[in-house]
Amino acid sequence: MSFDELLQRIQQRVADFWRSRQAETVLGDAVQAEITELAQAALPADPDHPTPEESHCQAAASLALGWLHFMRSNALPNGMGLPELARTIAFLGLWAEEAEAIPEQLRTILGPGAEASDQAALAADMLKHAETTADPILLNVCISLHTEALAAAPAEHLDQTAVRANLGIAYLTRFEREGMVADVDRAIDLAEHAIAATPIEHHNWAGLQSNLGNACRVRFEHVGAAADLNRAIKVGEKAVTATPTDDPELASRLSNLGIAYMARFRRFGVTADLNCAIKMGEKAVTATPTDDPERARRLSNLGNAYMGRFERGGATADPADLDHAIGVYAQAVTATVDNHPNRAGRLSNLCDAYMARYKLDGDTDDLNGAIDAGVRAVAAAPIGHPHHARFLHNLGVAHLGLFACDGVAVDLELAIGLIEKARTATVPDHPDRARILSSLGVAYMARFSAGRQGVDRETLYDLAEQVGAAVTASPVGRILAGGAVGSLASAMNEHALAVELLDAAVALMPSTAPRESDWEDQEHRLGKLPGLVGEAIAAHCAIDDPAGAVEIAELGRGMLLAAQLDARTDLSDLDRVLPDLAARLRQVRDLLNTPHSRDGAPNESPAKGTVSIEDRRHWWNEHDQLITQIRRHPGLDRFQRPPNLTDLQPAPDDGDFVIMVNTAQHRSDAIVLGLHTGPVPVRLPDLSRADVEAHAGALLQASYGPVLAGILQRQRVVPEILAWLWDAIVHPVLQATLLTGSEGSLPRVWWLPTGLLGLFPLHAAGHTRRPGALDTMISSYTPTLRALAHARTRPPAAARRQLTVALHHTPGLPDLPGTFVEATTLHTHHPDTPLLLDDTATTDRVLAALPNATWAHFATHASVDFTAPSRGGLHLHNGTLSLPEISQLRLTHAELAYLSACSTANRGTSHADESLHPASAFQLAGFRHVIASLWPLADHIAATAATTFYRQLPPSPTVDHAATALHRTTCDLRAQHPTRPDLWAALIHSGP
Repeated sequence: MSFDELLQRIQQRVADFWRSRQAETVLGDAVQAEITELAQAALPADPDHPTPEESHCQAAASLALGWLHFMRSNALPNGMGLPELARTIAFLGLWAEEAEAIPEQLRTILGPGAEASDQAALAADMLKHAETTADPILLNVCISLHTEALAAAPAEHLDQTAVRANLGIAYLTRFEREGMVADVDRAIDLAEHAIAATPIEHHNWAGLQSNLGNACRVRFEHVGAAADLNRAIKVGEKAVTATPTDDPELASRLSNLGIAYMARFRRFGVTADLNCAIKMGEKAVTATPTDDPERARRLSNLGNAYMGRFERGGATADPADLDHAIGVYAQAVTATVDNHPNRAGRLSNLCDAYMARYKLDGDTDDLNGAIDAGVRAVAAAPIGHPHHARFLHNLGVAHLGLFACDGVAVDLELAIGLIEKARTATVPDHPDRARILSSLGVAYMARFSAGRQGVDRETLYDLAEQVGAAVTASPVGRILAGGAVGSLASAMNEHALAVELLDAAVALMPSTAPRESDWEDQEHRLGKLPGLVGEAIAAHCAIDDPAGAVEIAELGRGMLLAAQLDARTDLSDLDRVLPDLAARLRQVRDLLNTPHSRDGAPNESPAKGTVSIEDRRHWWNEHDQLITQIRRHPGLDRFQRPPNLTDLQPAPDDGDFVIMVNTAQHRSDAIVLGLHTGPVPVRLPDLSRADVEAHAGALLQASYGPVLAGILQRQRVVPEILAWLWDAIVHPVLQATLLTGSEGSLPRVWWLPTGLLGLFPLHAAGHTRRPGALDTMISSYTPTLRALAHARTRPPAAARRQLTVALHHTPGLPDLPGTFVEATTLHTHHPDTPLLLDDTATTDRVLAALPNATWAHFATHASVDFTAPSRGGLHLHNGTLSLPEISQLRLTHAELAYLSACSTANRGTSHADESLHPASAFQLAGFRHVIASLWPLADHIAATAATTFYRQLPPSPTVDHAATALHRTTCDLRAQHPTRPDLWAALIHSGP
């Protein structure tokens, strides 16, 4: 049909409706098709350079279509015609200068007679209606009308502040739907102008602050600038504080602030932010009537916070949080109409929550629920929806879970297809890009592991390039993406590419731990990245780069310990060169090492709950600026940088060796340091990750299960483990490096095991009644080369000042008669030193006594928390002496800490590479040498071991022979119990 015929048909419909007022004349599918045809026919070939004839056609079509949409707005029931009225205004904009072309009812909205107040009122109605429909015309015309109103009317004739506020909300809403960054920038600019023009006592001031906070938070989620997120919380707190408790807008402002807290928790992992998010979310839902259309949104936000707390809990997470999340997500979906623009997002959240519960309990009903919700989410967000890619990704992950459940290849291919579509639909600089690439790497690895080609080489390198370009994602997101694609590259023998990806991921790891928070928050973030460093080490070994393997291990392991060591670096040299900077750095360090509260009191305002975190964030910023200034000075460019490998490894000919042992998904290696040839790699073909995990599980079950069953299990498990360690690790290393020694001059070896290998007694490896590691070397352990180097630089004690702490009876725990007697006997040899027994052995007294002691002996119970090692520690009369409390000490002449307590060197499973346990905490506090145990010891064996150990030491205030003394002690116990290594293989030495 020609343009003229189409135009005449539309004009005829307008005329017919004008006469008859019959709705079917202008409504229906046929009419919509004609509208589309005429609009397409009127488009010029080159929109930027239309011909005169094309301009004429476009104007004629706009006039006809504008009037038709006006008729349609009148034909629809009340409240339903607003989108058609918006289209009327959009089409008749070309005719705005000709009043006769504008319907009389719209002449105060459009044309020479337009009134700014009428424009603003209609735009406000459109903005409100736009909240419940995804039709973009409402927001576009709303923005246009508000802009014209602001430009046309002086301030005295129009509440420009209110118009700016509404215009900012419209821009922000359009940004959330269409993703144009210019829109959110404009929203923030408008909010700032509105606030600047509004006195603080004005009743709208709090609402304007909330609008600004919301816009800053949304821009952070797209652009990733932390300053936007911190500002969102700051102004959101102002908004909540300034809102009366009976104000109906309080629920909205609480909800917005809760969302911002949740966003910052997800970025930085600070628990206080998560707690505030839940508190704000619960208050917002409580304050929202059940029939309020905003209730669904606030329920959804609260569900996000519950999910965050469940995920934060790790292995000890409360399943009730997950159930609460699913419950409120389901309520939110039910309360959301089918055509609501946020329905797809709420369904996708429900999909995620069902998947989490499926992974927790394996109920296939949850898996099916996840897939059903995911399918509905994708259907509700067609191509072009700003979050379409995220919903595709979540559905793909659900199908990946289904493949893991049933092993059906179709499910895996469907998962890969969905996630690939998500990748294609995501712009390269979107923060979600890294998460999608991570899932894609996991999916392709699953295909590779199933015996098929993971992906072709070209696609692998394309994935790698995109991982490198995903710089707007969070550090954790970038690390997970690099780890997944890097591991895939390793599996496909693209080892150089794997090194590049995995090294970049490991280099980002220090930025994941929120330095302004406490150990528990930091270790939680690091615990989400298990195995990454091991894969990077293996990749370096695969390209015959043992030095690079050691360096990447130093960078990515023991990061919390390294940060503590940095905070204790001696500044005497800096004092001489830059005294002012040294003095301020010392002050900032002291502030950063001050303990802080995790949460505010229940009735405190949101701001008060996070004051200390804000302070610490400020101090860390100043700390980093000071370090940068110091490094600019000649000769100080490496100040507080990780030492070079040449500065850390033992020198040849001194008889000392460090042996790093690593296992990864596709290979295992040892690296020996201290030989003339430099780092020597040793391939360990009989060591597999599966074996490590199996033996670790067996040892932990035997160590921490029921007492009697555990003793019997250890009798069986430990000999098996020692034989395996000899065959798979120690003997191959000895054969490859020819490390030998004679009785009386055995070489000193420091074991540096990575990951779960740190749970095992490598020093005692061997078959029962046959020569083993105890007969070929004197062993110690170190978490990192840097920690060993630090211990070697500390001066030995000049005097022995013994502190003895012993608890025969600890409230709620079994008695320890043997170690109690052992400790009191030790005290009789040093009667002038402190003895803290039972109820006098309190945390305060011990902490007060430690700075004056150079030797310390603890005969107590200890505990290990596998999910949060910082919660573990030594059990005293009135509570636990925790790892953070111990490590915060600054002991200048501490020599020996003997921890005659259970599992004081057990690094757990989730944070194995951080080596967080009482032994490392005492080393951080300043003790050069620490004796500790890998698993619980029988009371009488612990007492015998301690007595023998002290008897082996020379009468000196220094204990540089501690490793030799413990070695002889272990050999003595082995001679007494040759078939019971569970009794003598647990004790280890750390130190120089």
